[in-house]
Amino acid sequence: MDKIFEQFVQNLSMHDNACEIERLLRRTLDQYGFPCFAYLSFAPRGDDDDTLAMTTYPSSWVEQYCAKRYDRIDPVISRSIATTLPFAWSADRSDPRLTNKQKRLFEEASEFGIQHGFTIPIHDRQGKVATLTLADCDSRSAFDARAERYRHQLHLIAIYLHAQLRNVTPAAVSPTRPCLTQRERSCLQWAARGKSALDTAKIISVSRRTVVFHTENAKRKLGVATVQQAVAKGLMYDIISM
Repeated sequence: MDKIFEQFVQNLSMHDNACEIERLLRRTLDQYGFPCFAYLSFAPRGDDDDTLAMTTYPSSWVEQYCAKRYDRIDPVISRSIATTLPFAWSADRSDPRLTNKQKRLFEEASEFGIQHGFTIPIHDRQGKVATLTLADCDSRSAFDARAERYRHQLHLIAIYLHAQLRNVTPAAVSPTRPCLTQRERSCLQWAARGKSALDTAKIISVSRRTVVFHTENAKRKLGVATVQQAVAKGLMYDIISM
């Protein structure tokens, strides 16, 4: 298991407030080479009081972004609402799909050193959307290569982060959670710890095929398409733990 990710998970469970969690996130992402990031949790059709943000973006840019209510037109946020899959983006103002206001947003962001990024969306059972965005202004090829190298760890970090923040902040009453068997929960639990199907098979003394079978059943019951999404829902429903 990746030592940085392992340390993050161990330390995360010991923190019970957002400030401590933010400091841990800063240290962890800095170790991966991503000192510039923004985490945002919000209800797409909710109000401003439902928003939680953590960021190392320049404070002057954050103030400008909020003052102009760029969250209403930000294409990164719009895409995060529409998908559960991580995606890369660039402040390419020549993109014909962007409106003039969106081009201006990216132009201003570039002035503060935010030119390209990698965003991980999370959708939870409370109807909230969260995004963990890593950004940079240096070589995009080097940034993309680093993001791809740590893609799996970063996705799991975003999932664990959002789950812990949900645990330490007031939450709405949750709907009935899906019923998973003990074996399905076990396979999902080991996946949440970064283990592959083969690793899990060795740990619980079954075949890899058996692990895949139970994992697929868990995905079907949770109504998701990927293992990462199953882990996310498992954490949100308290079916598995960190």
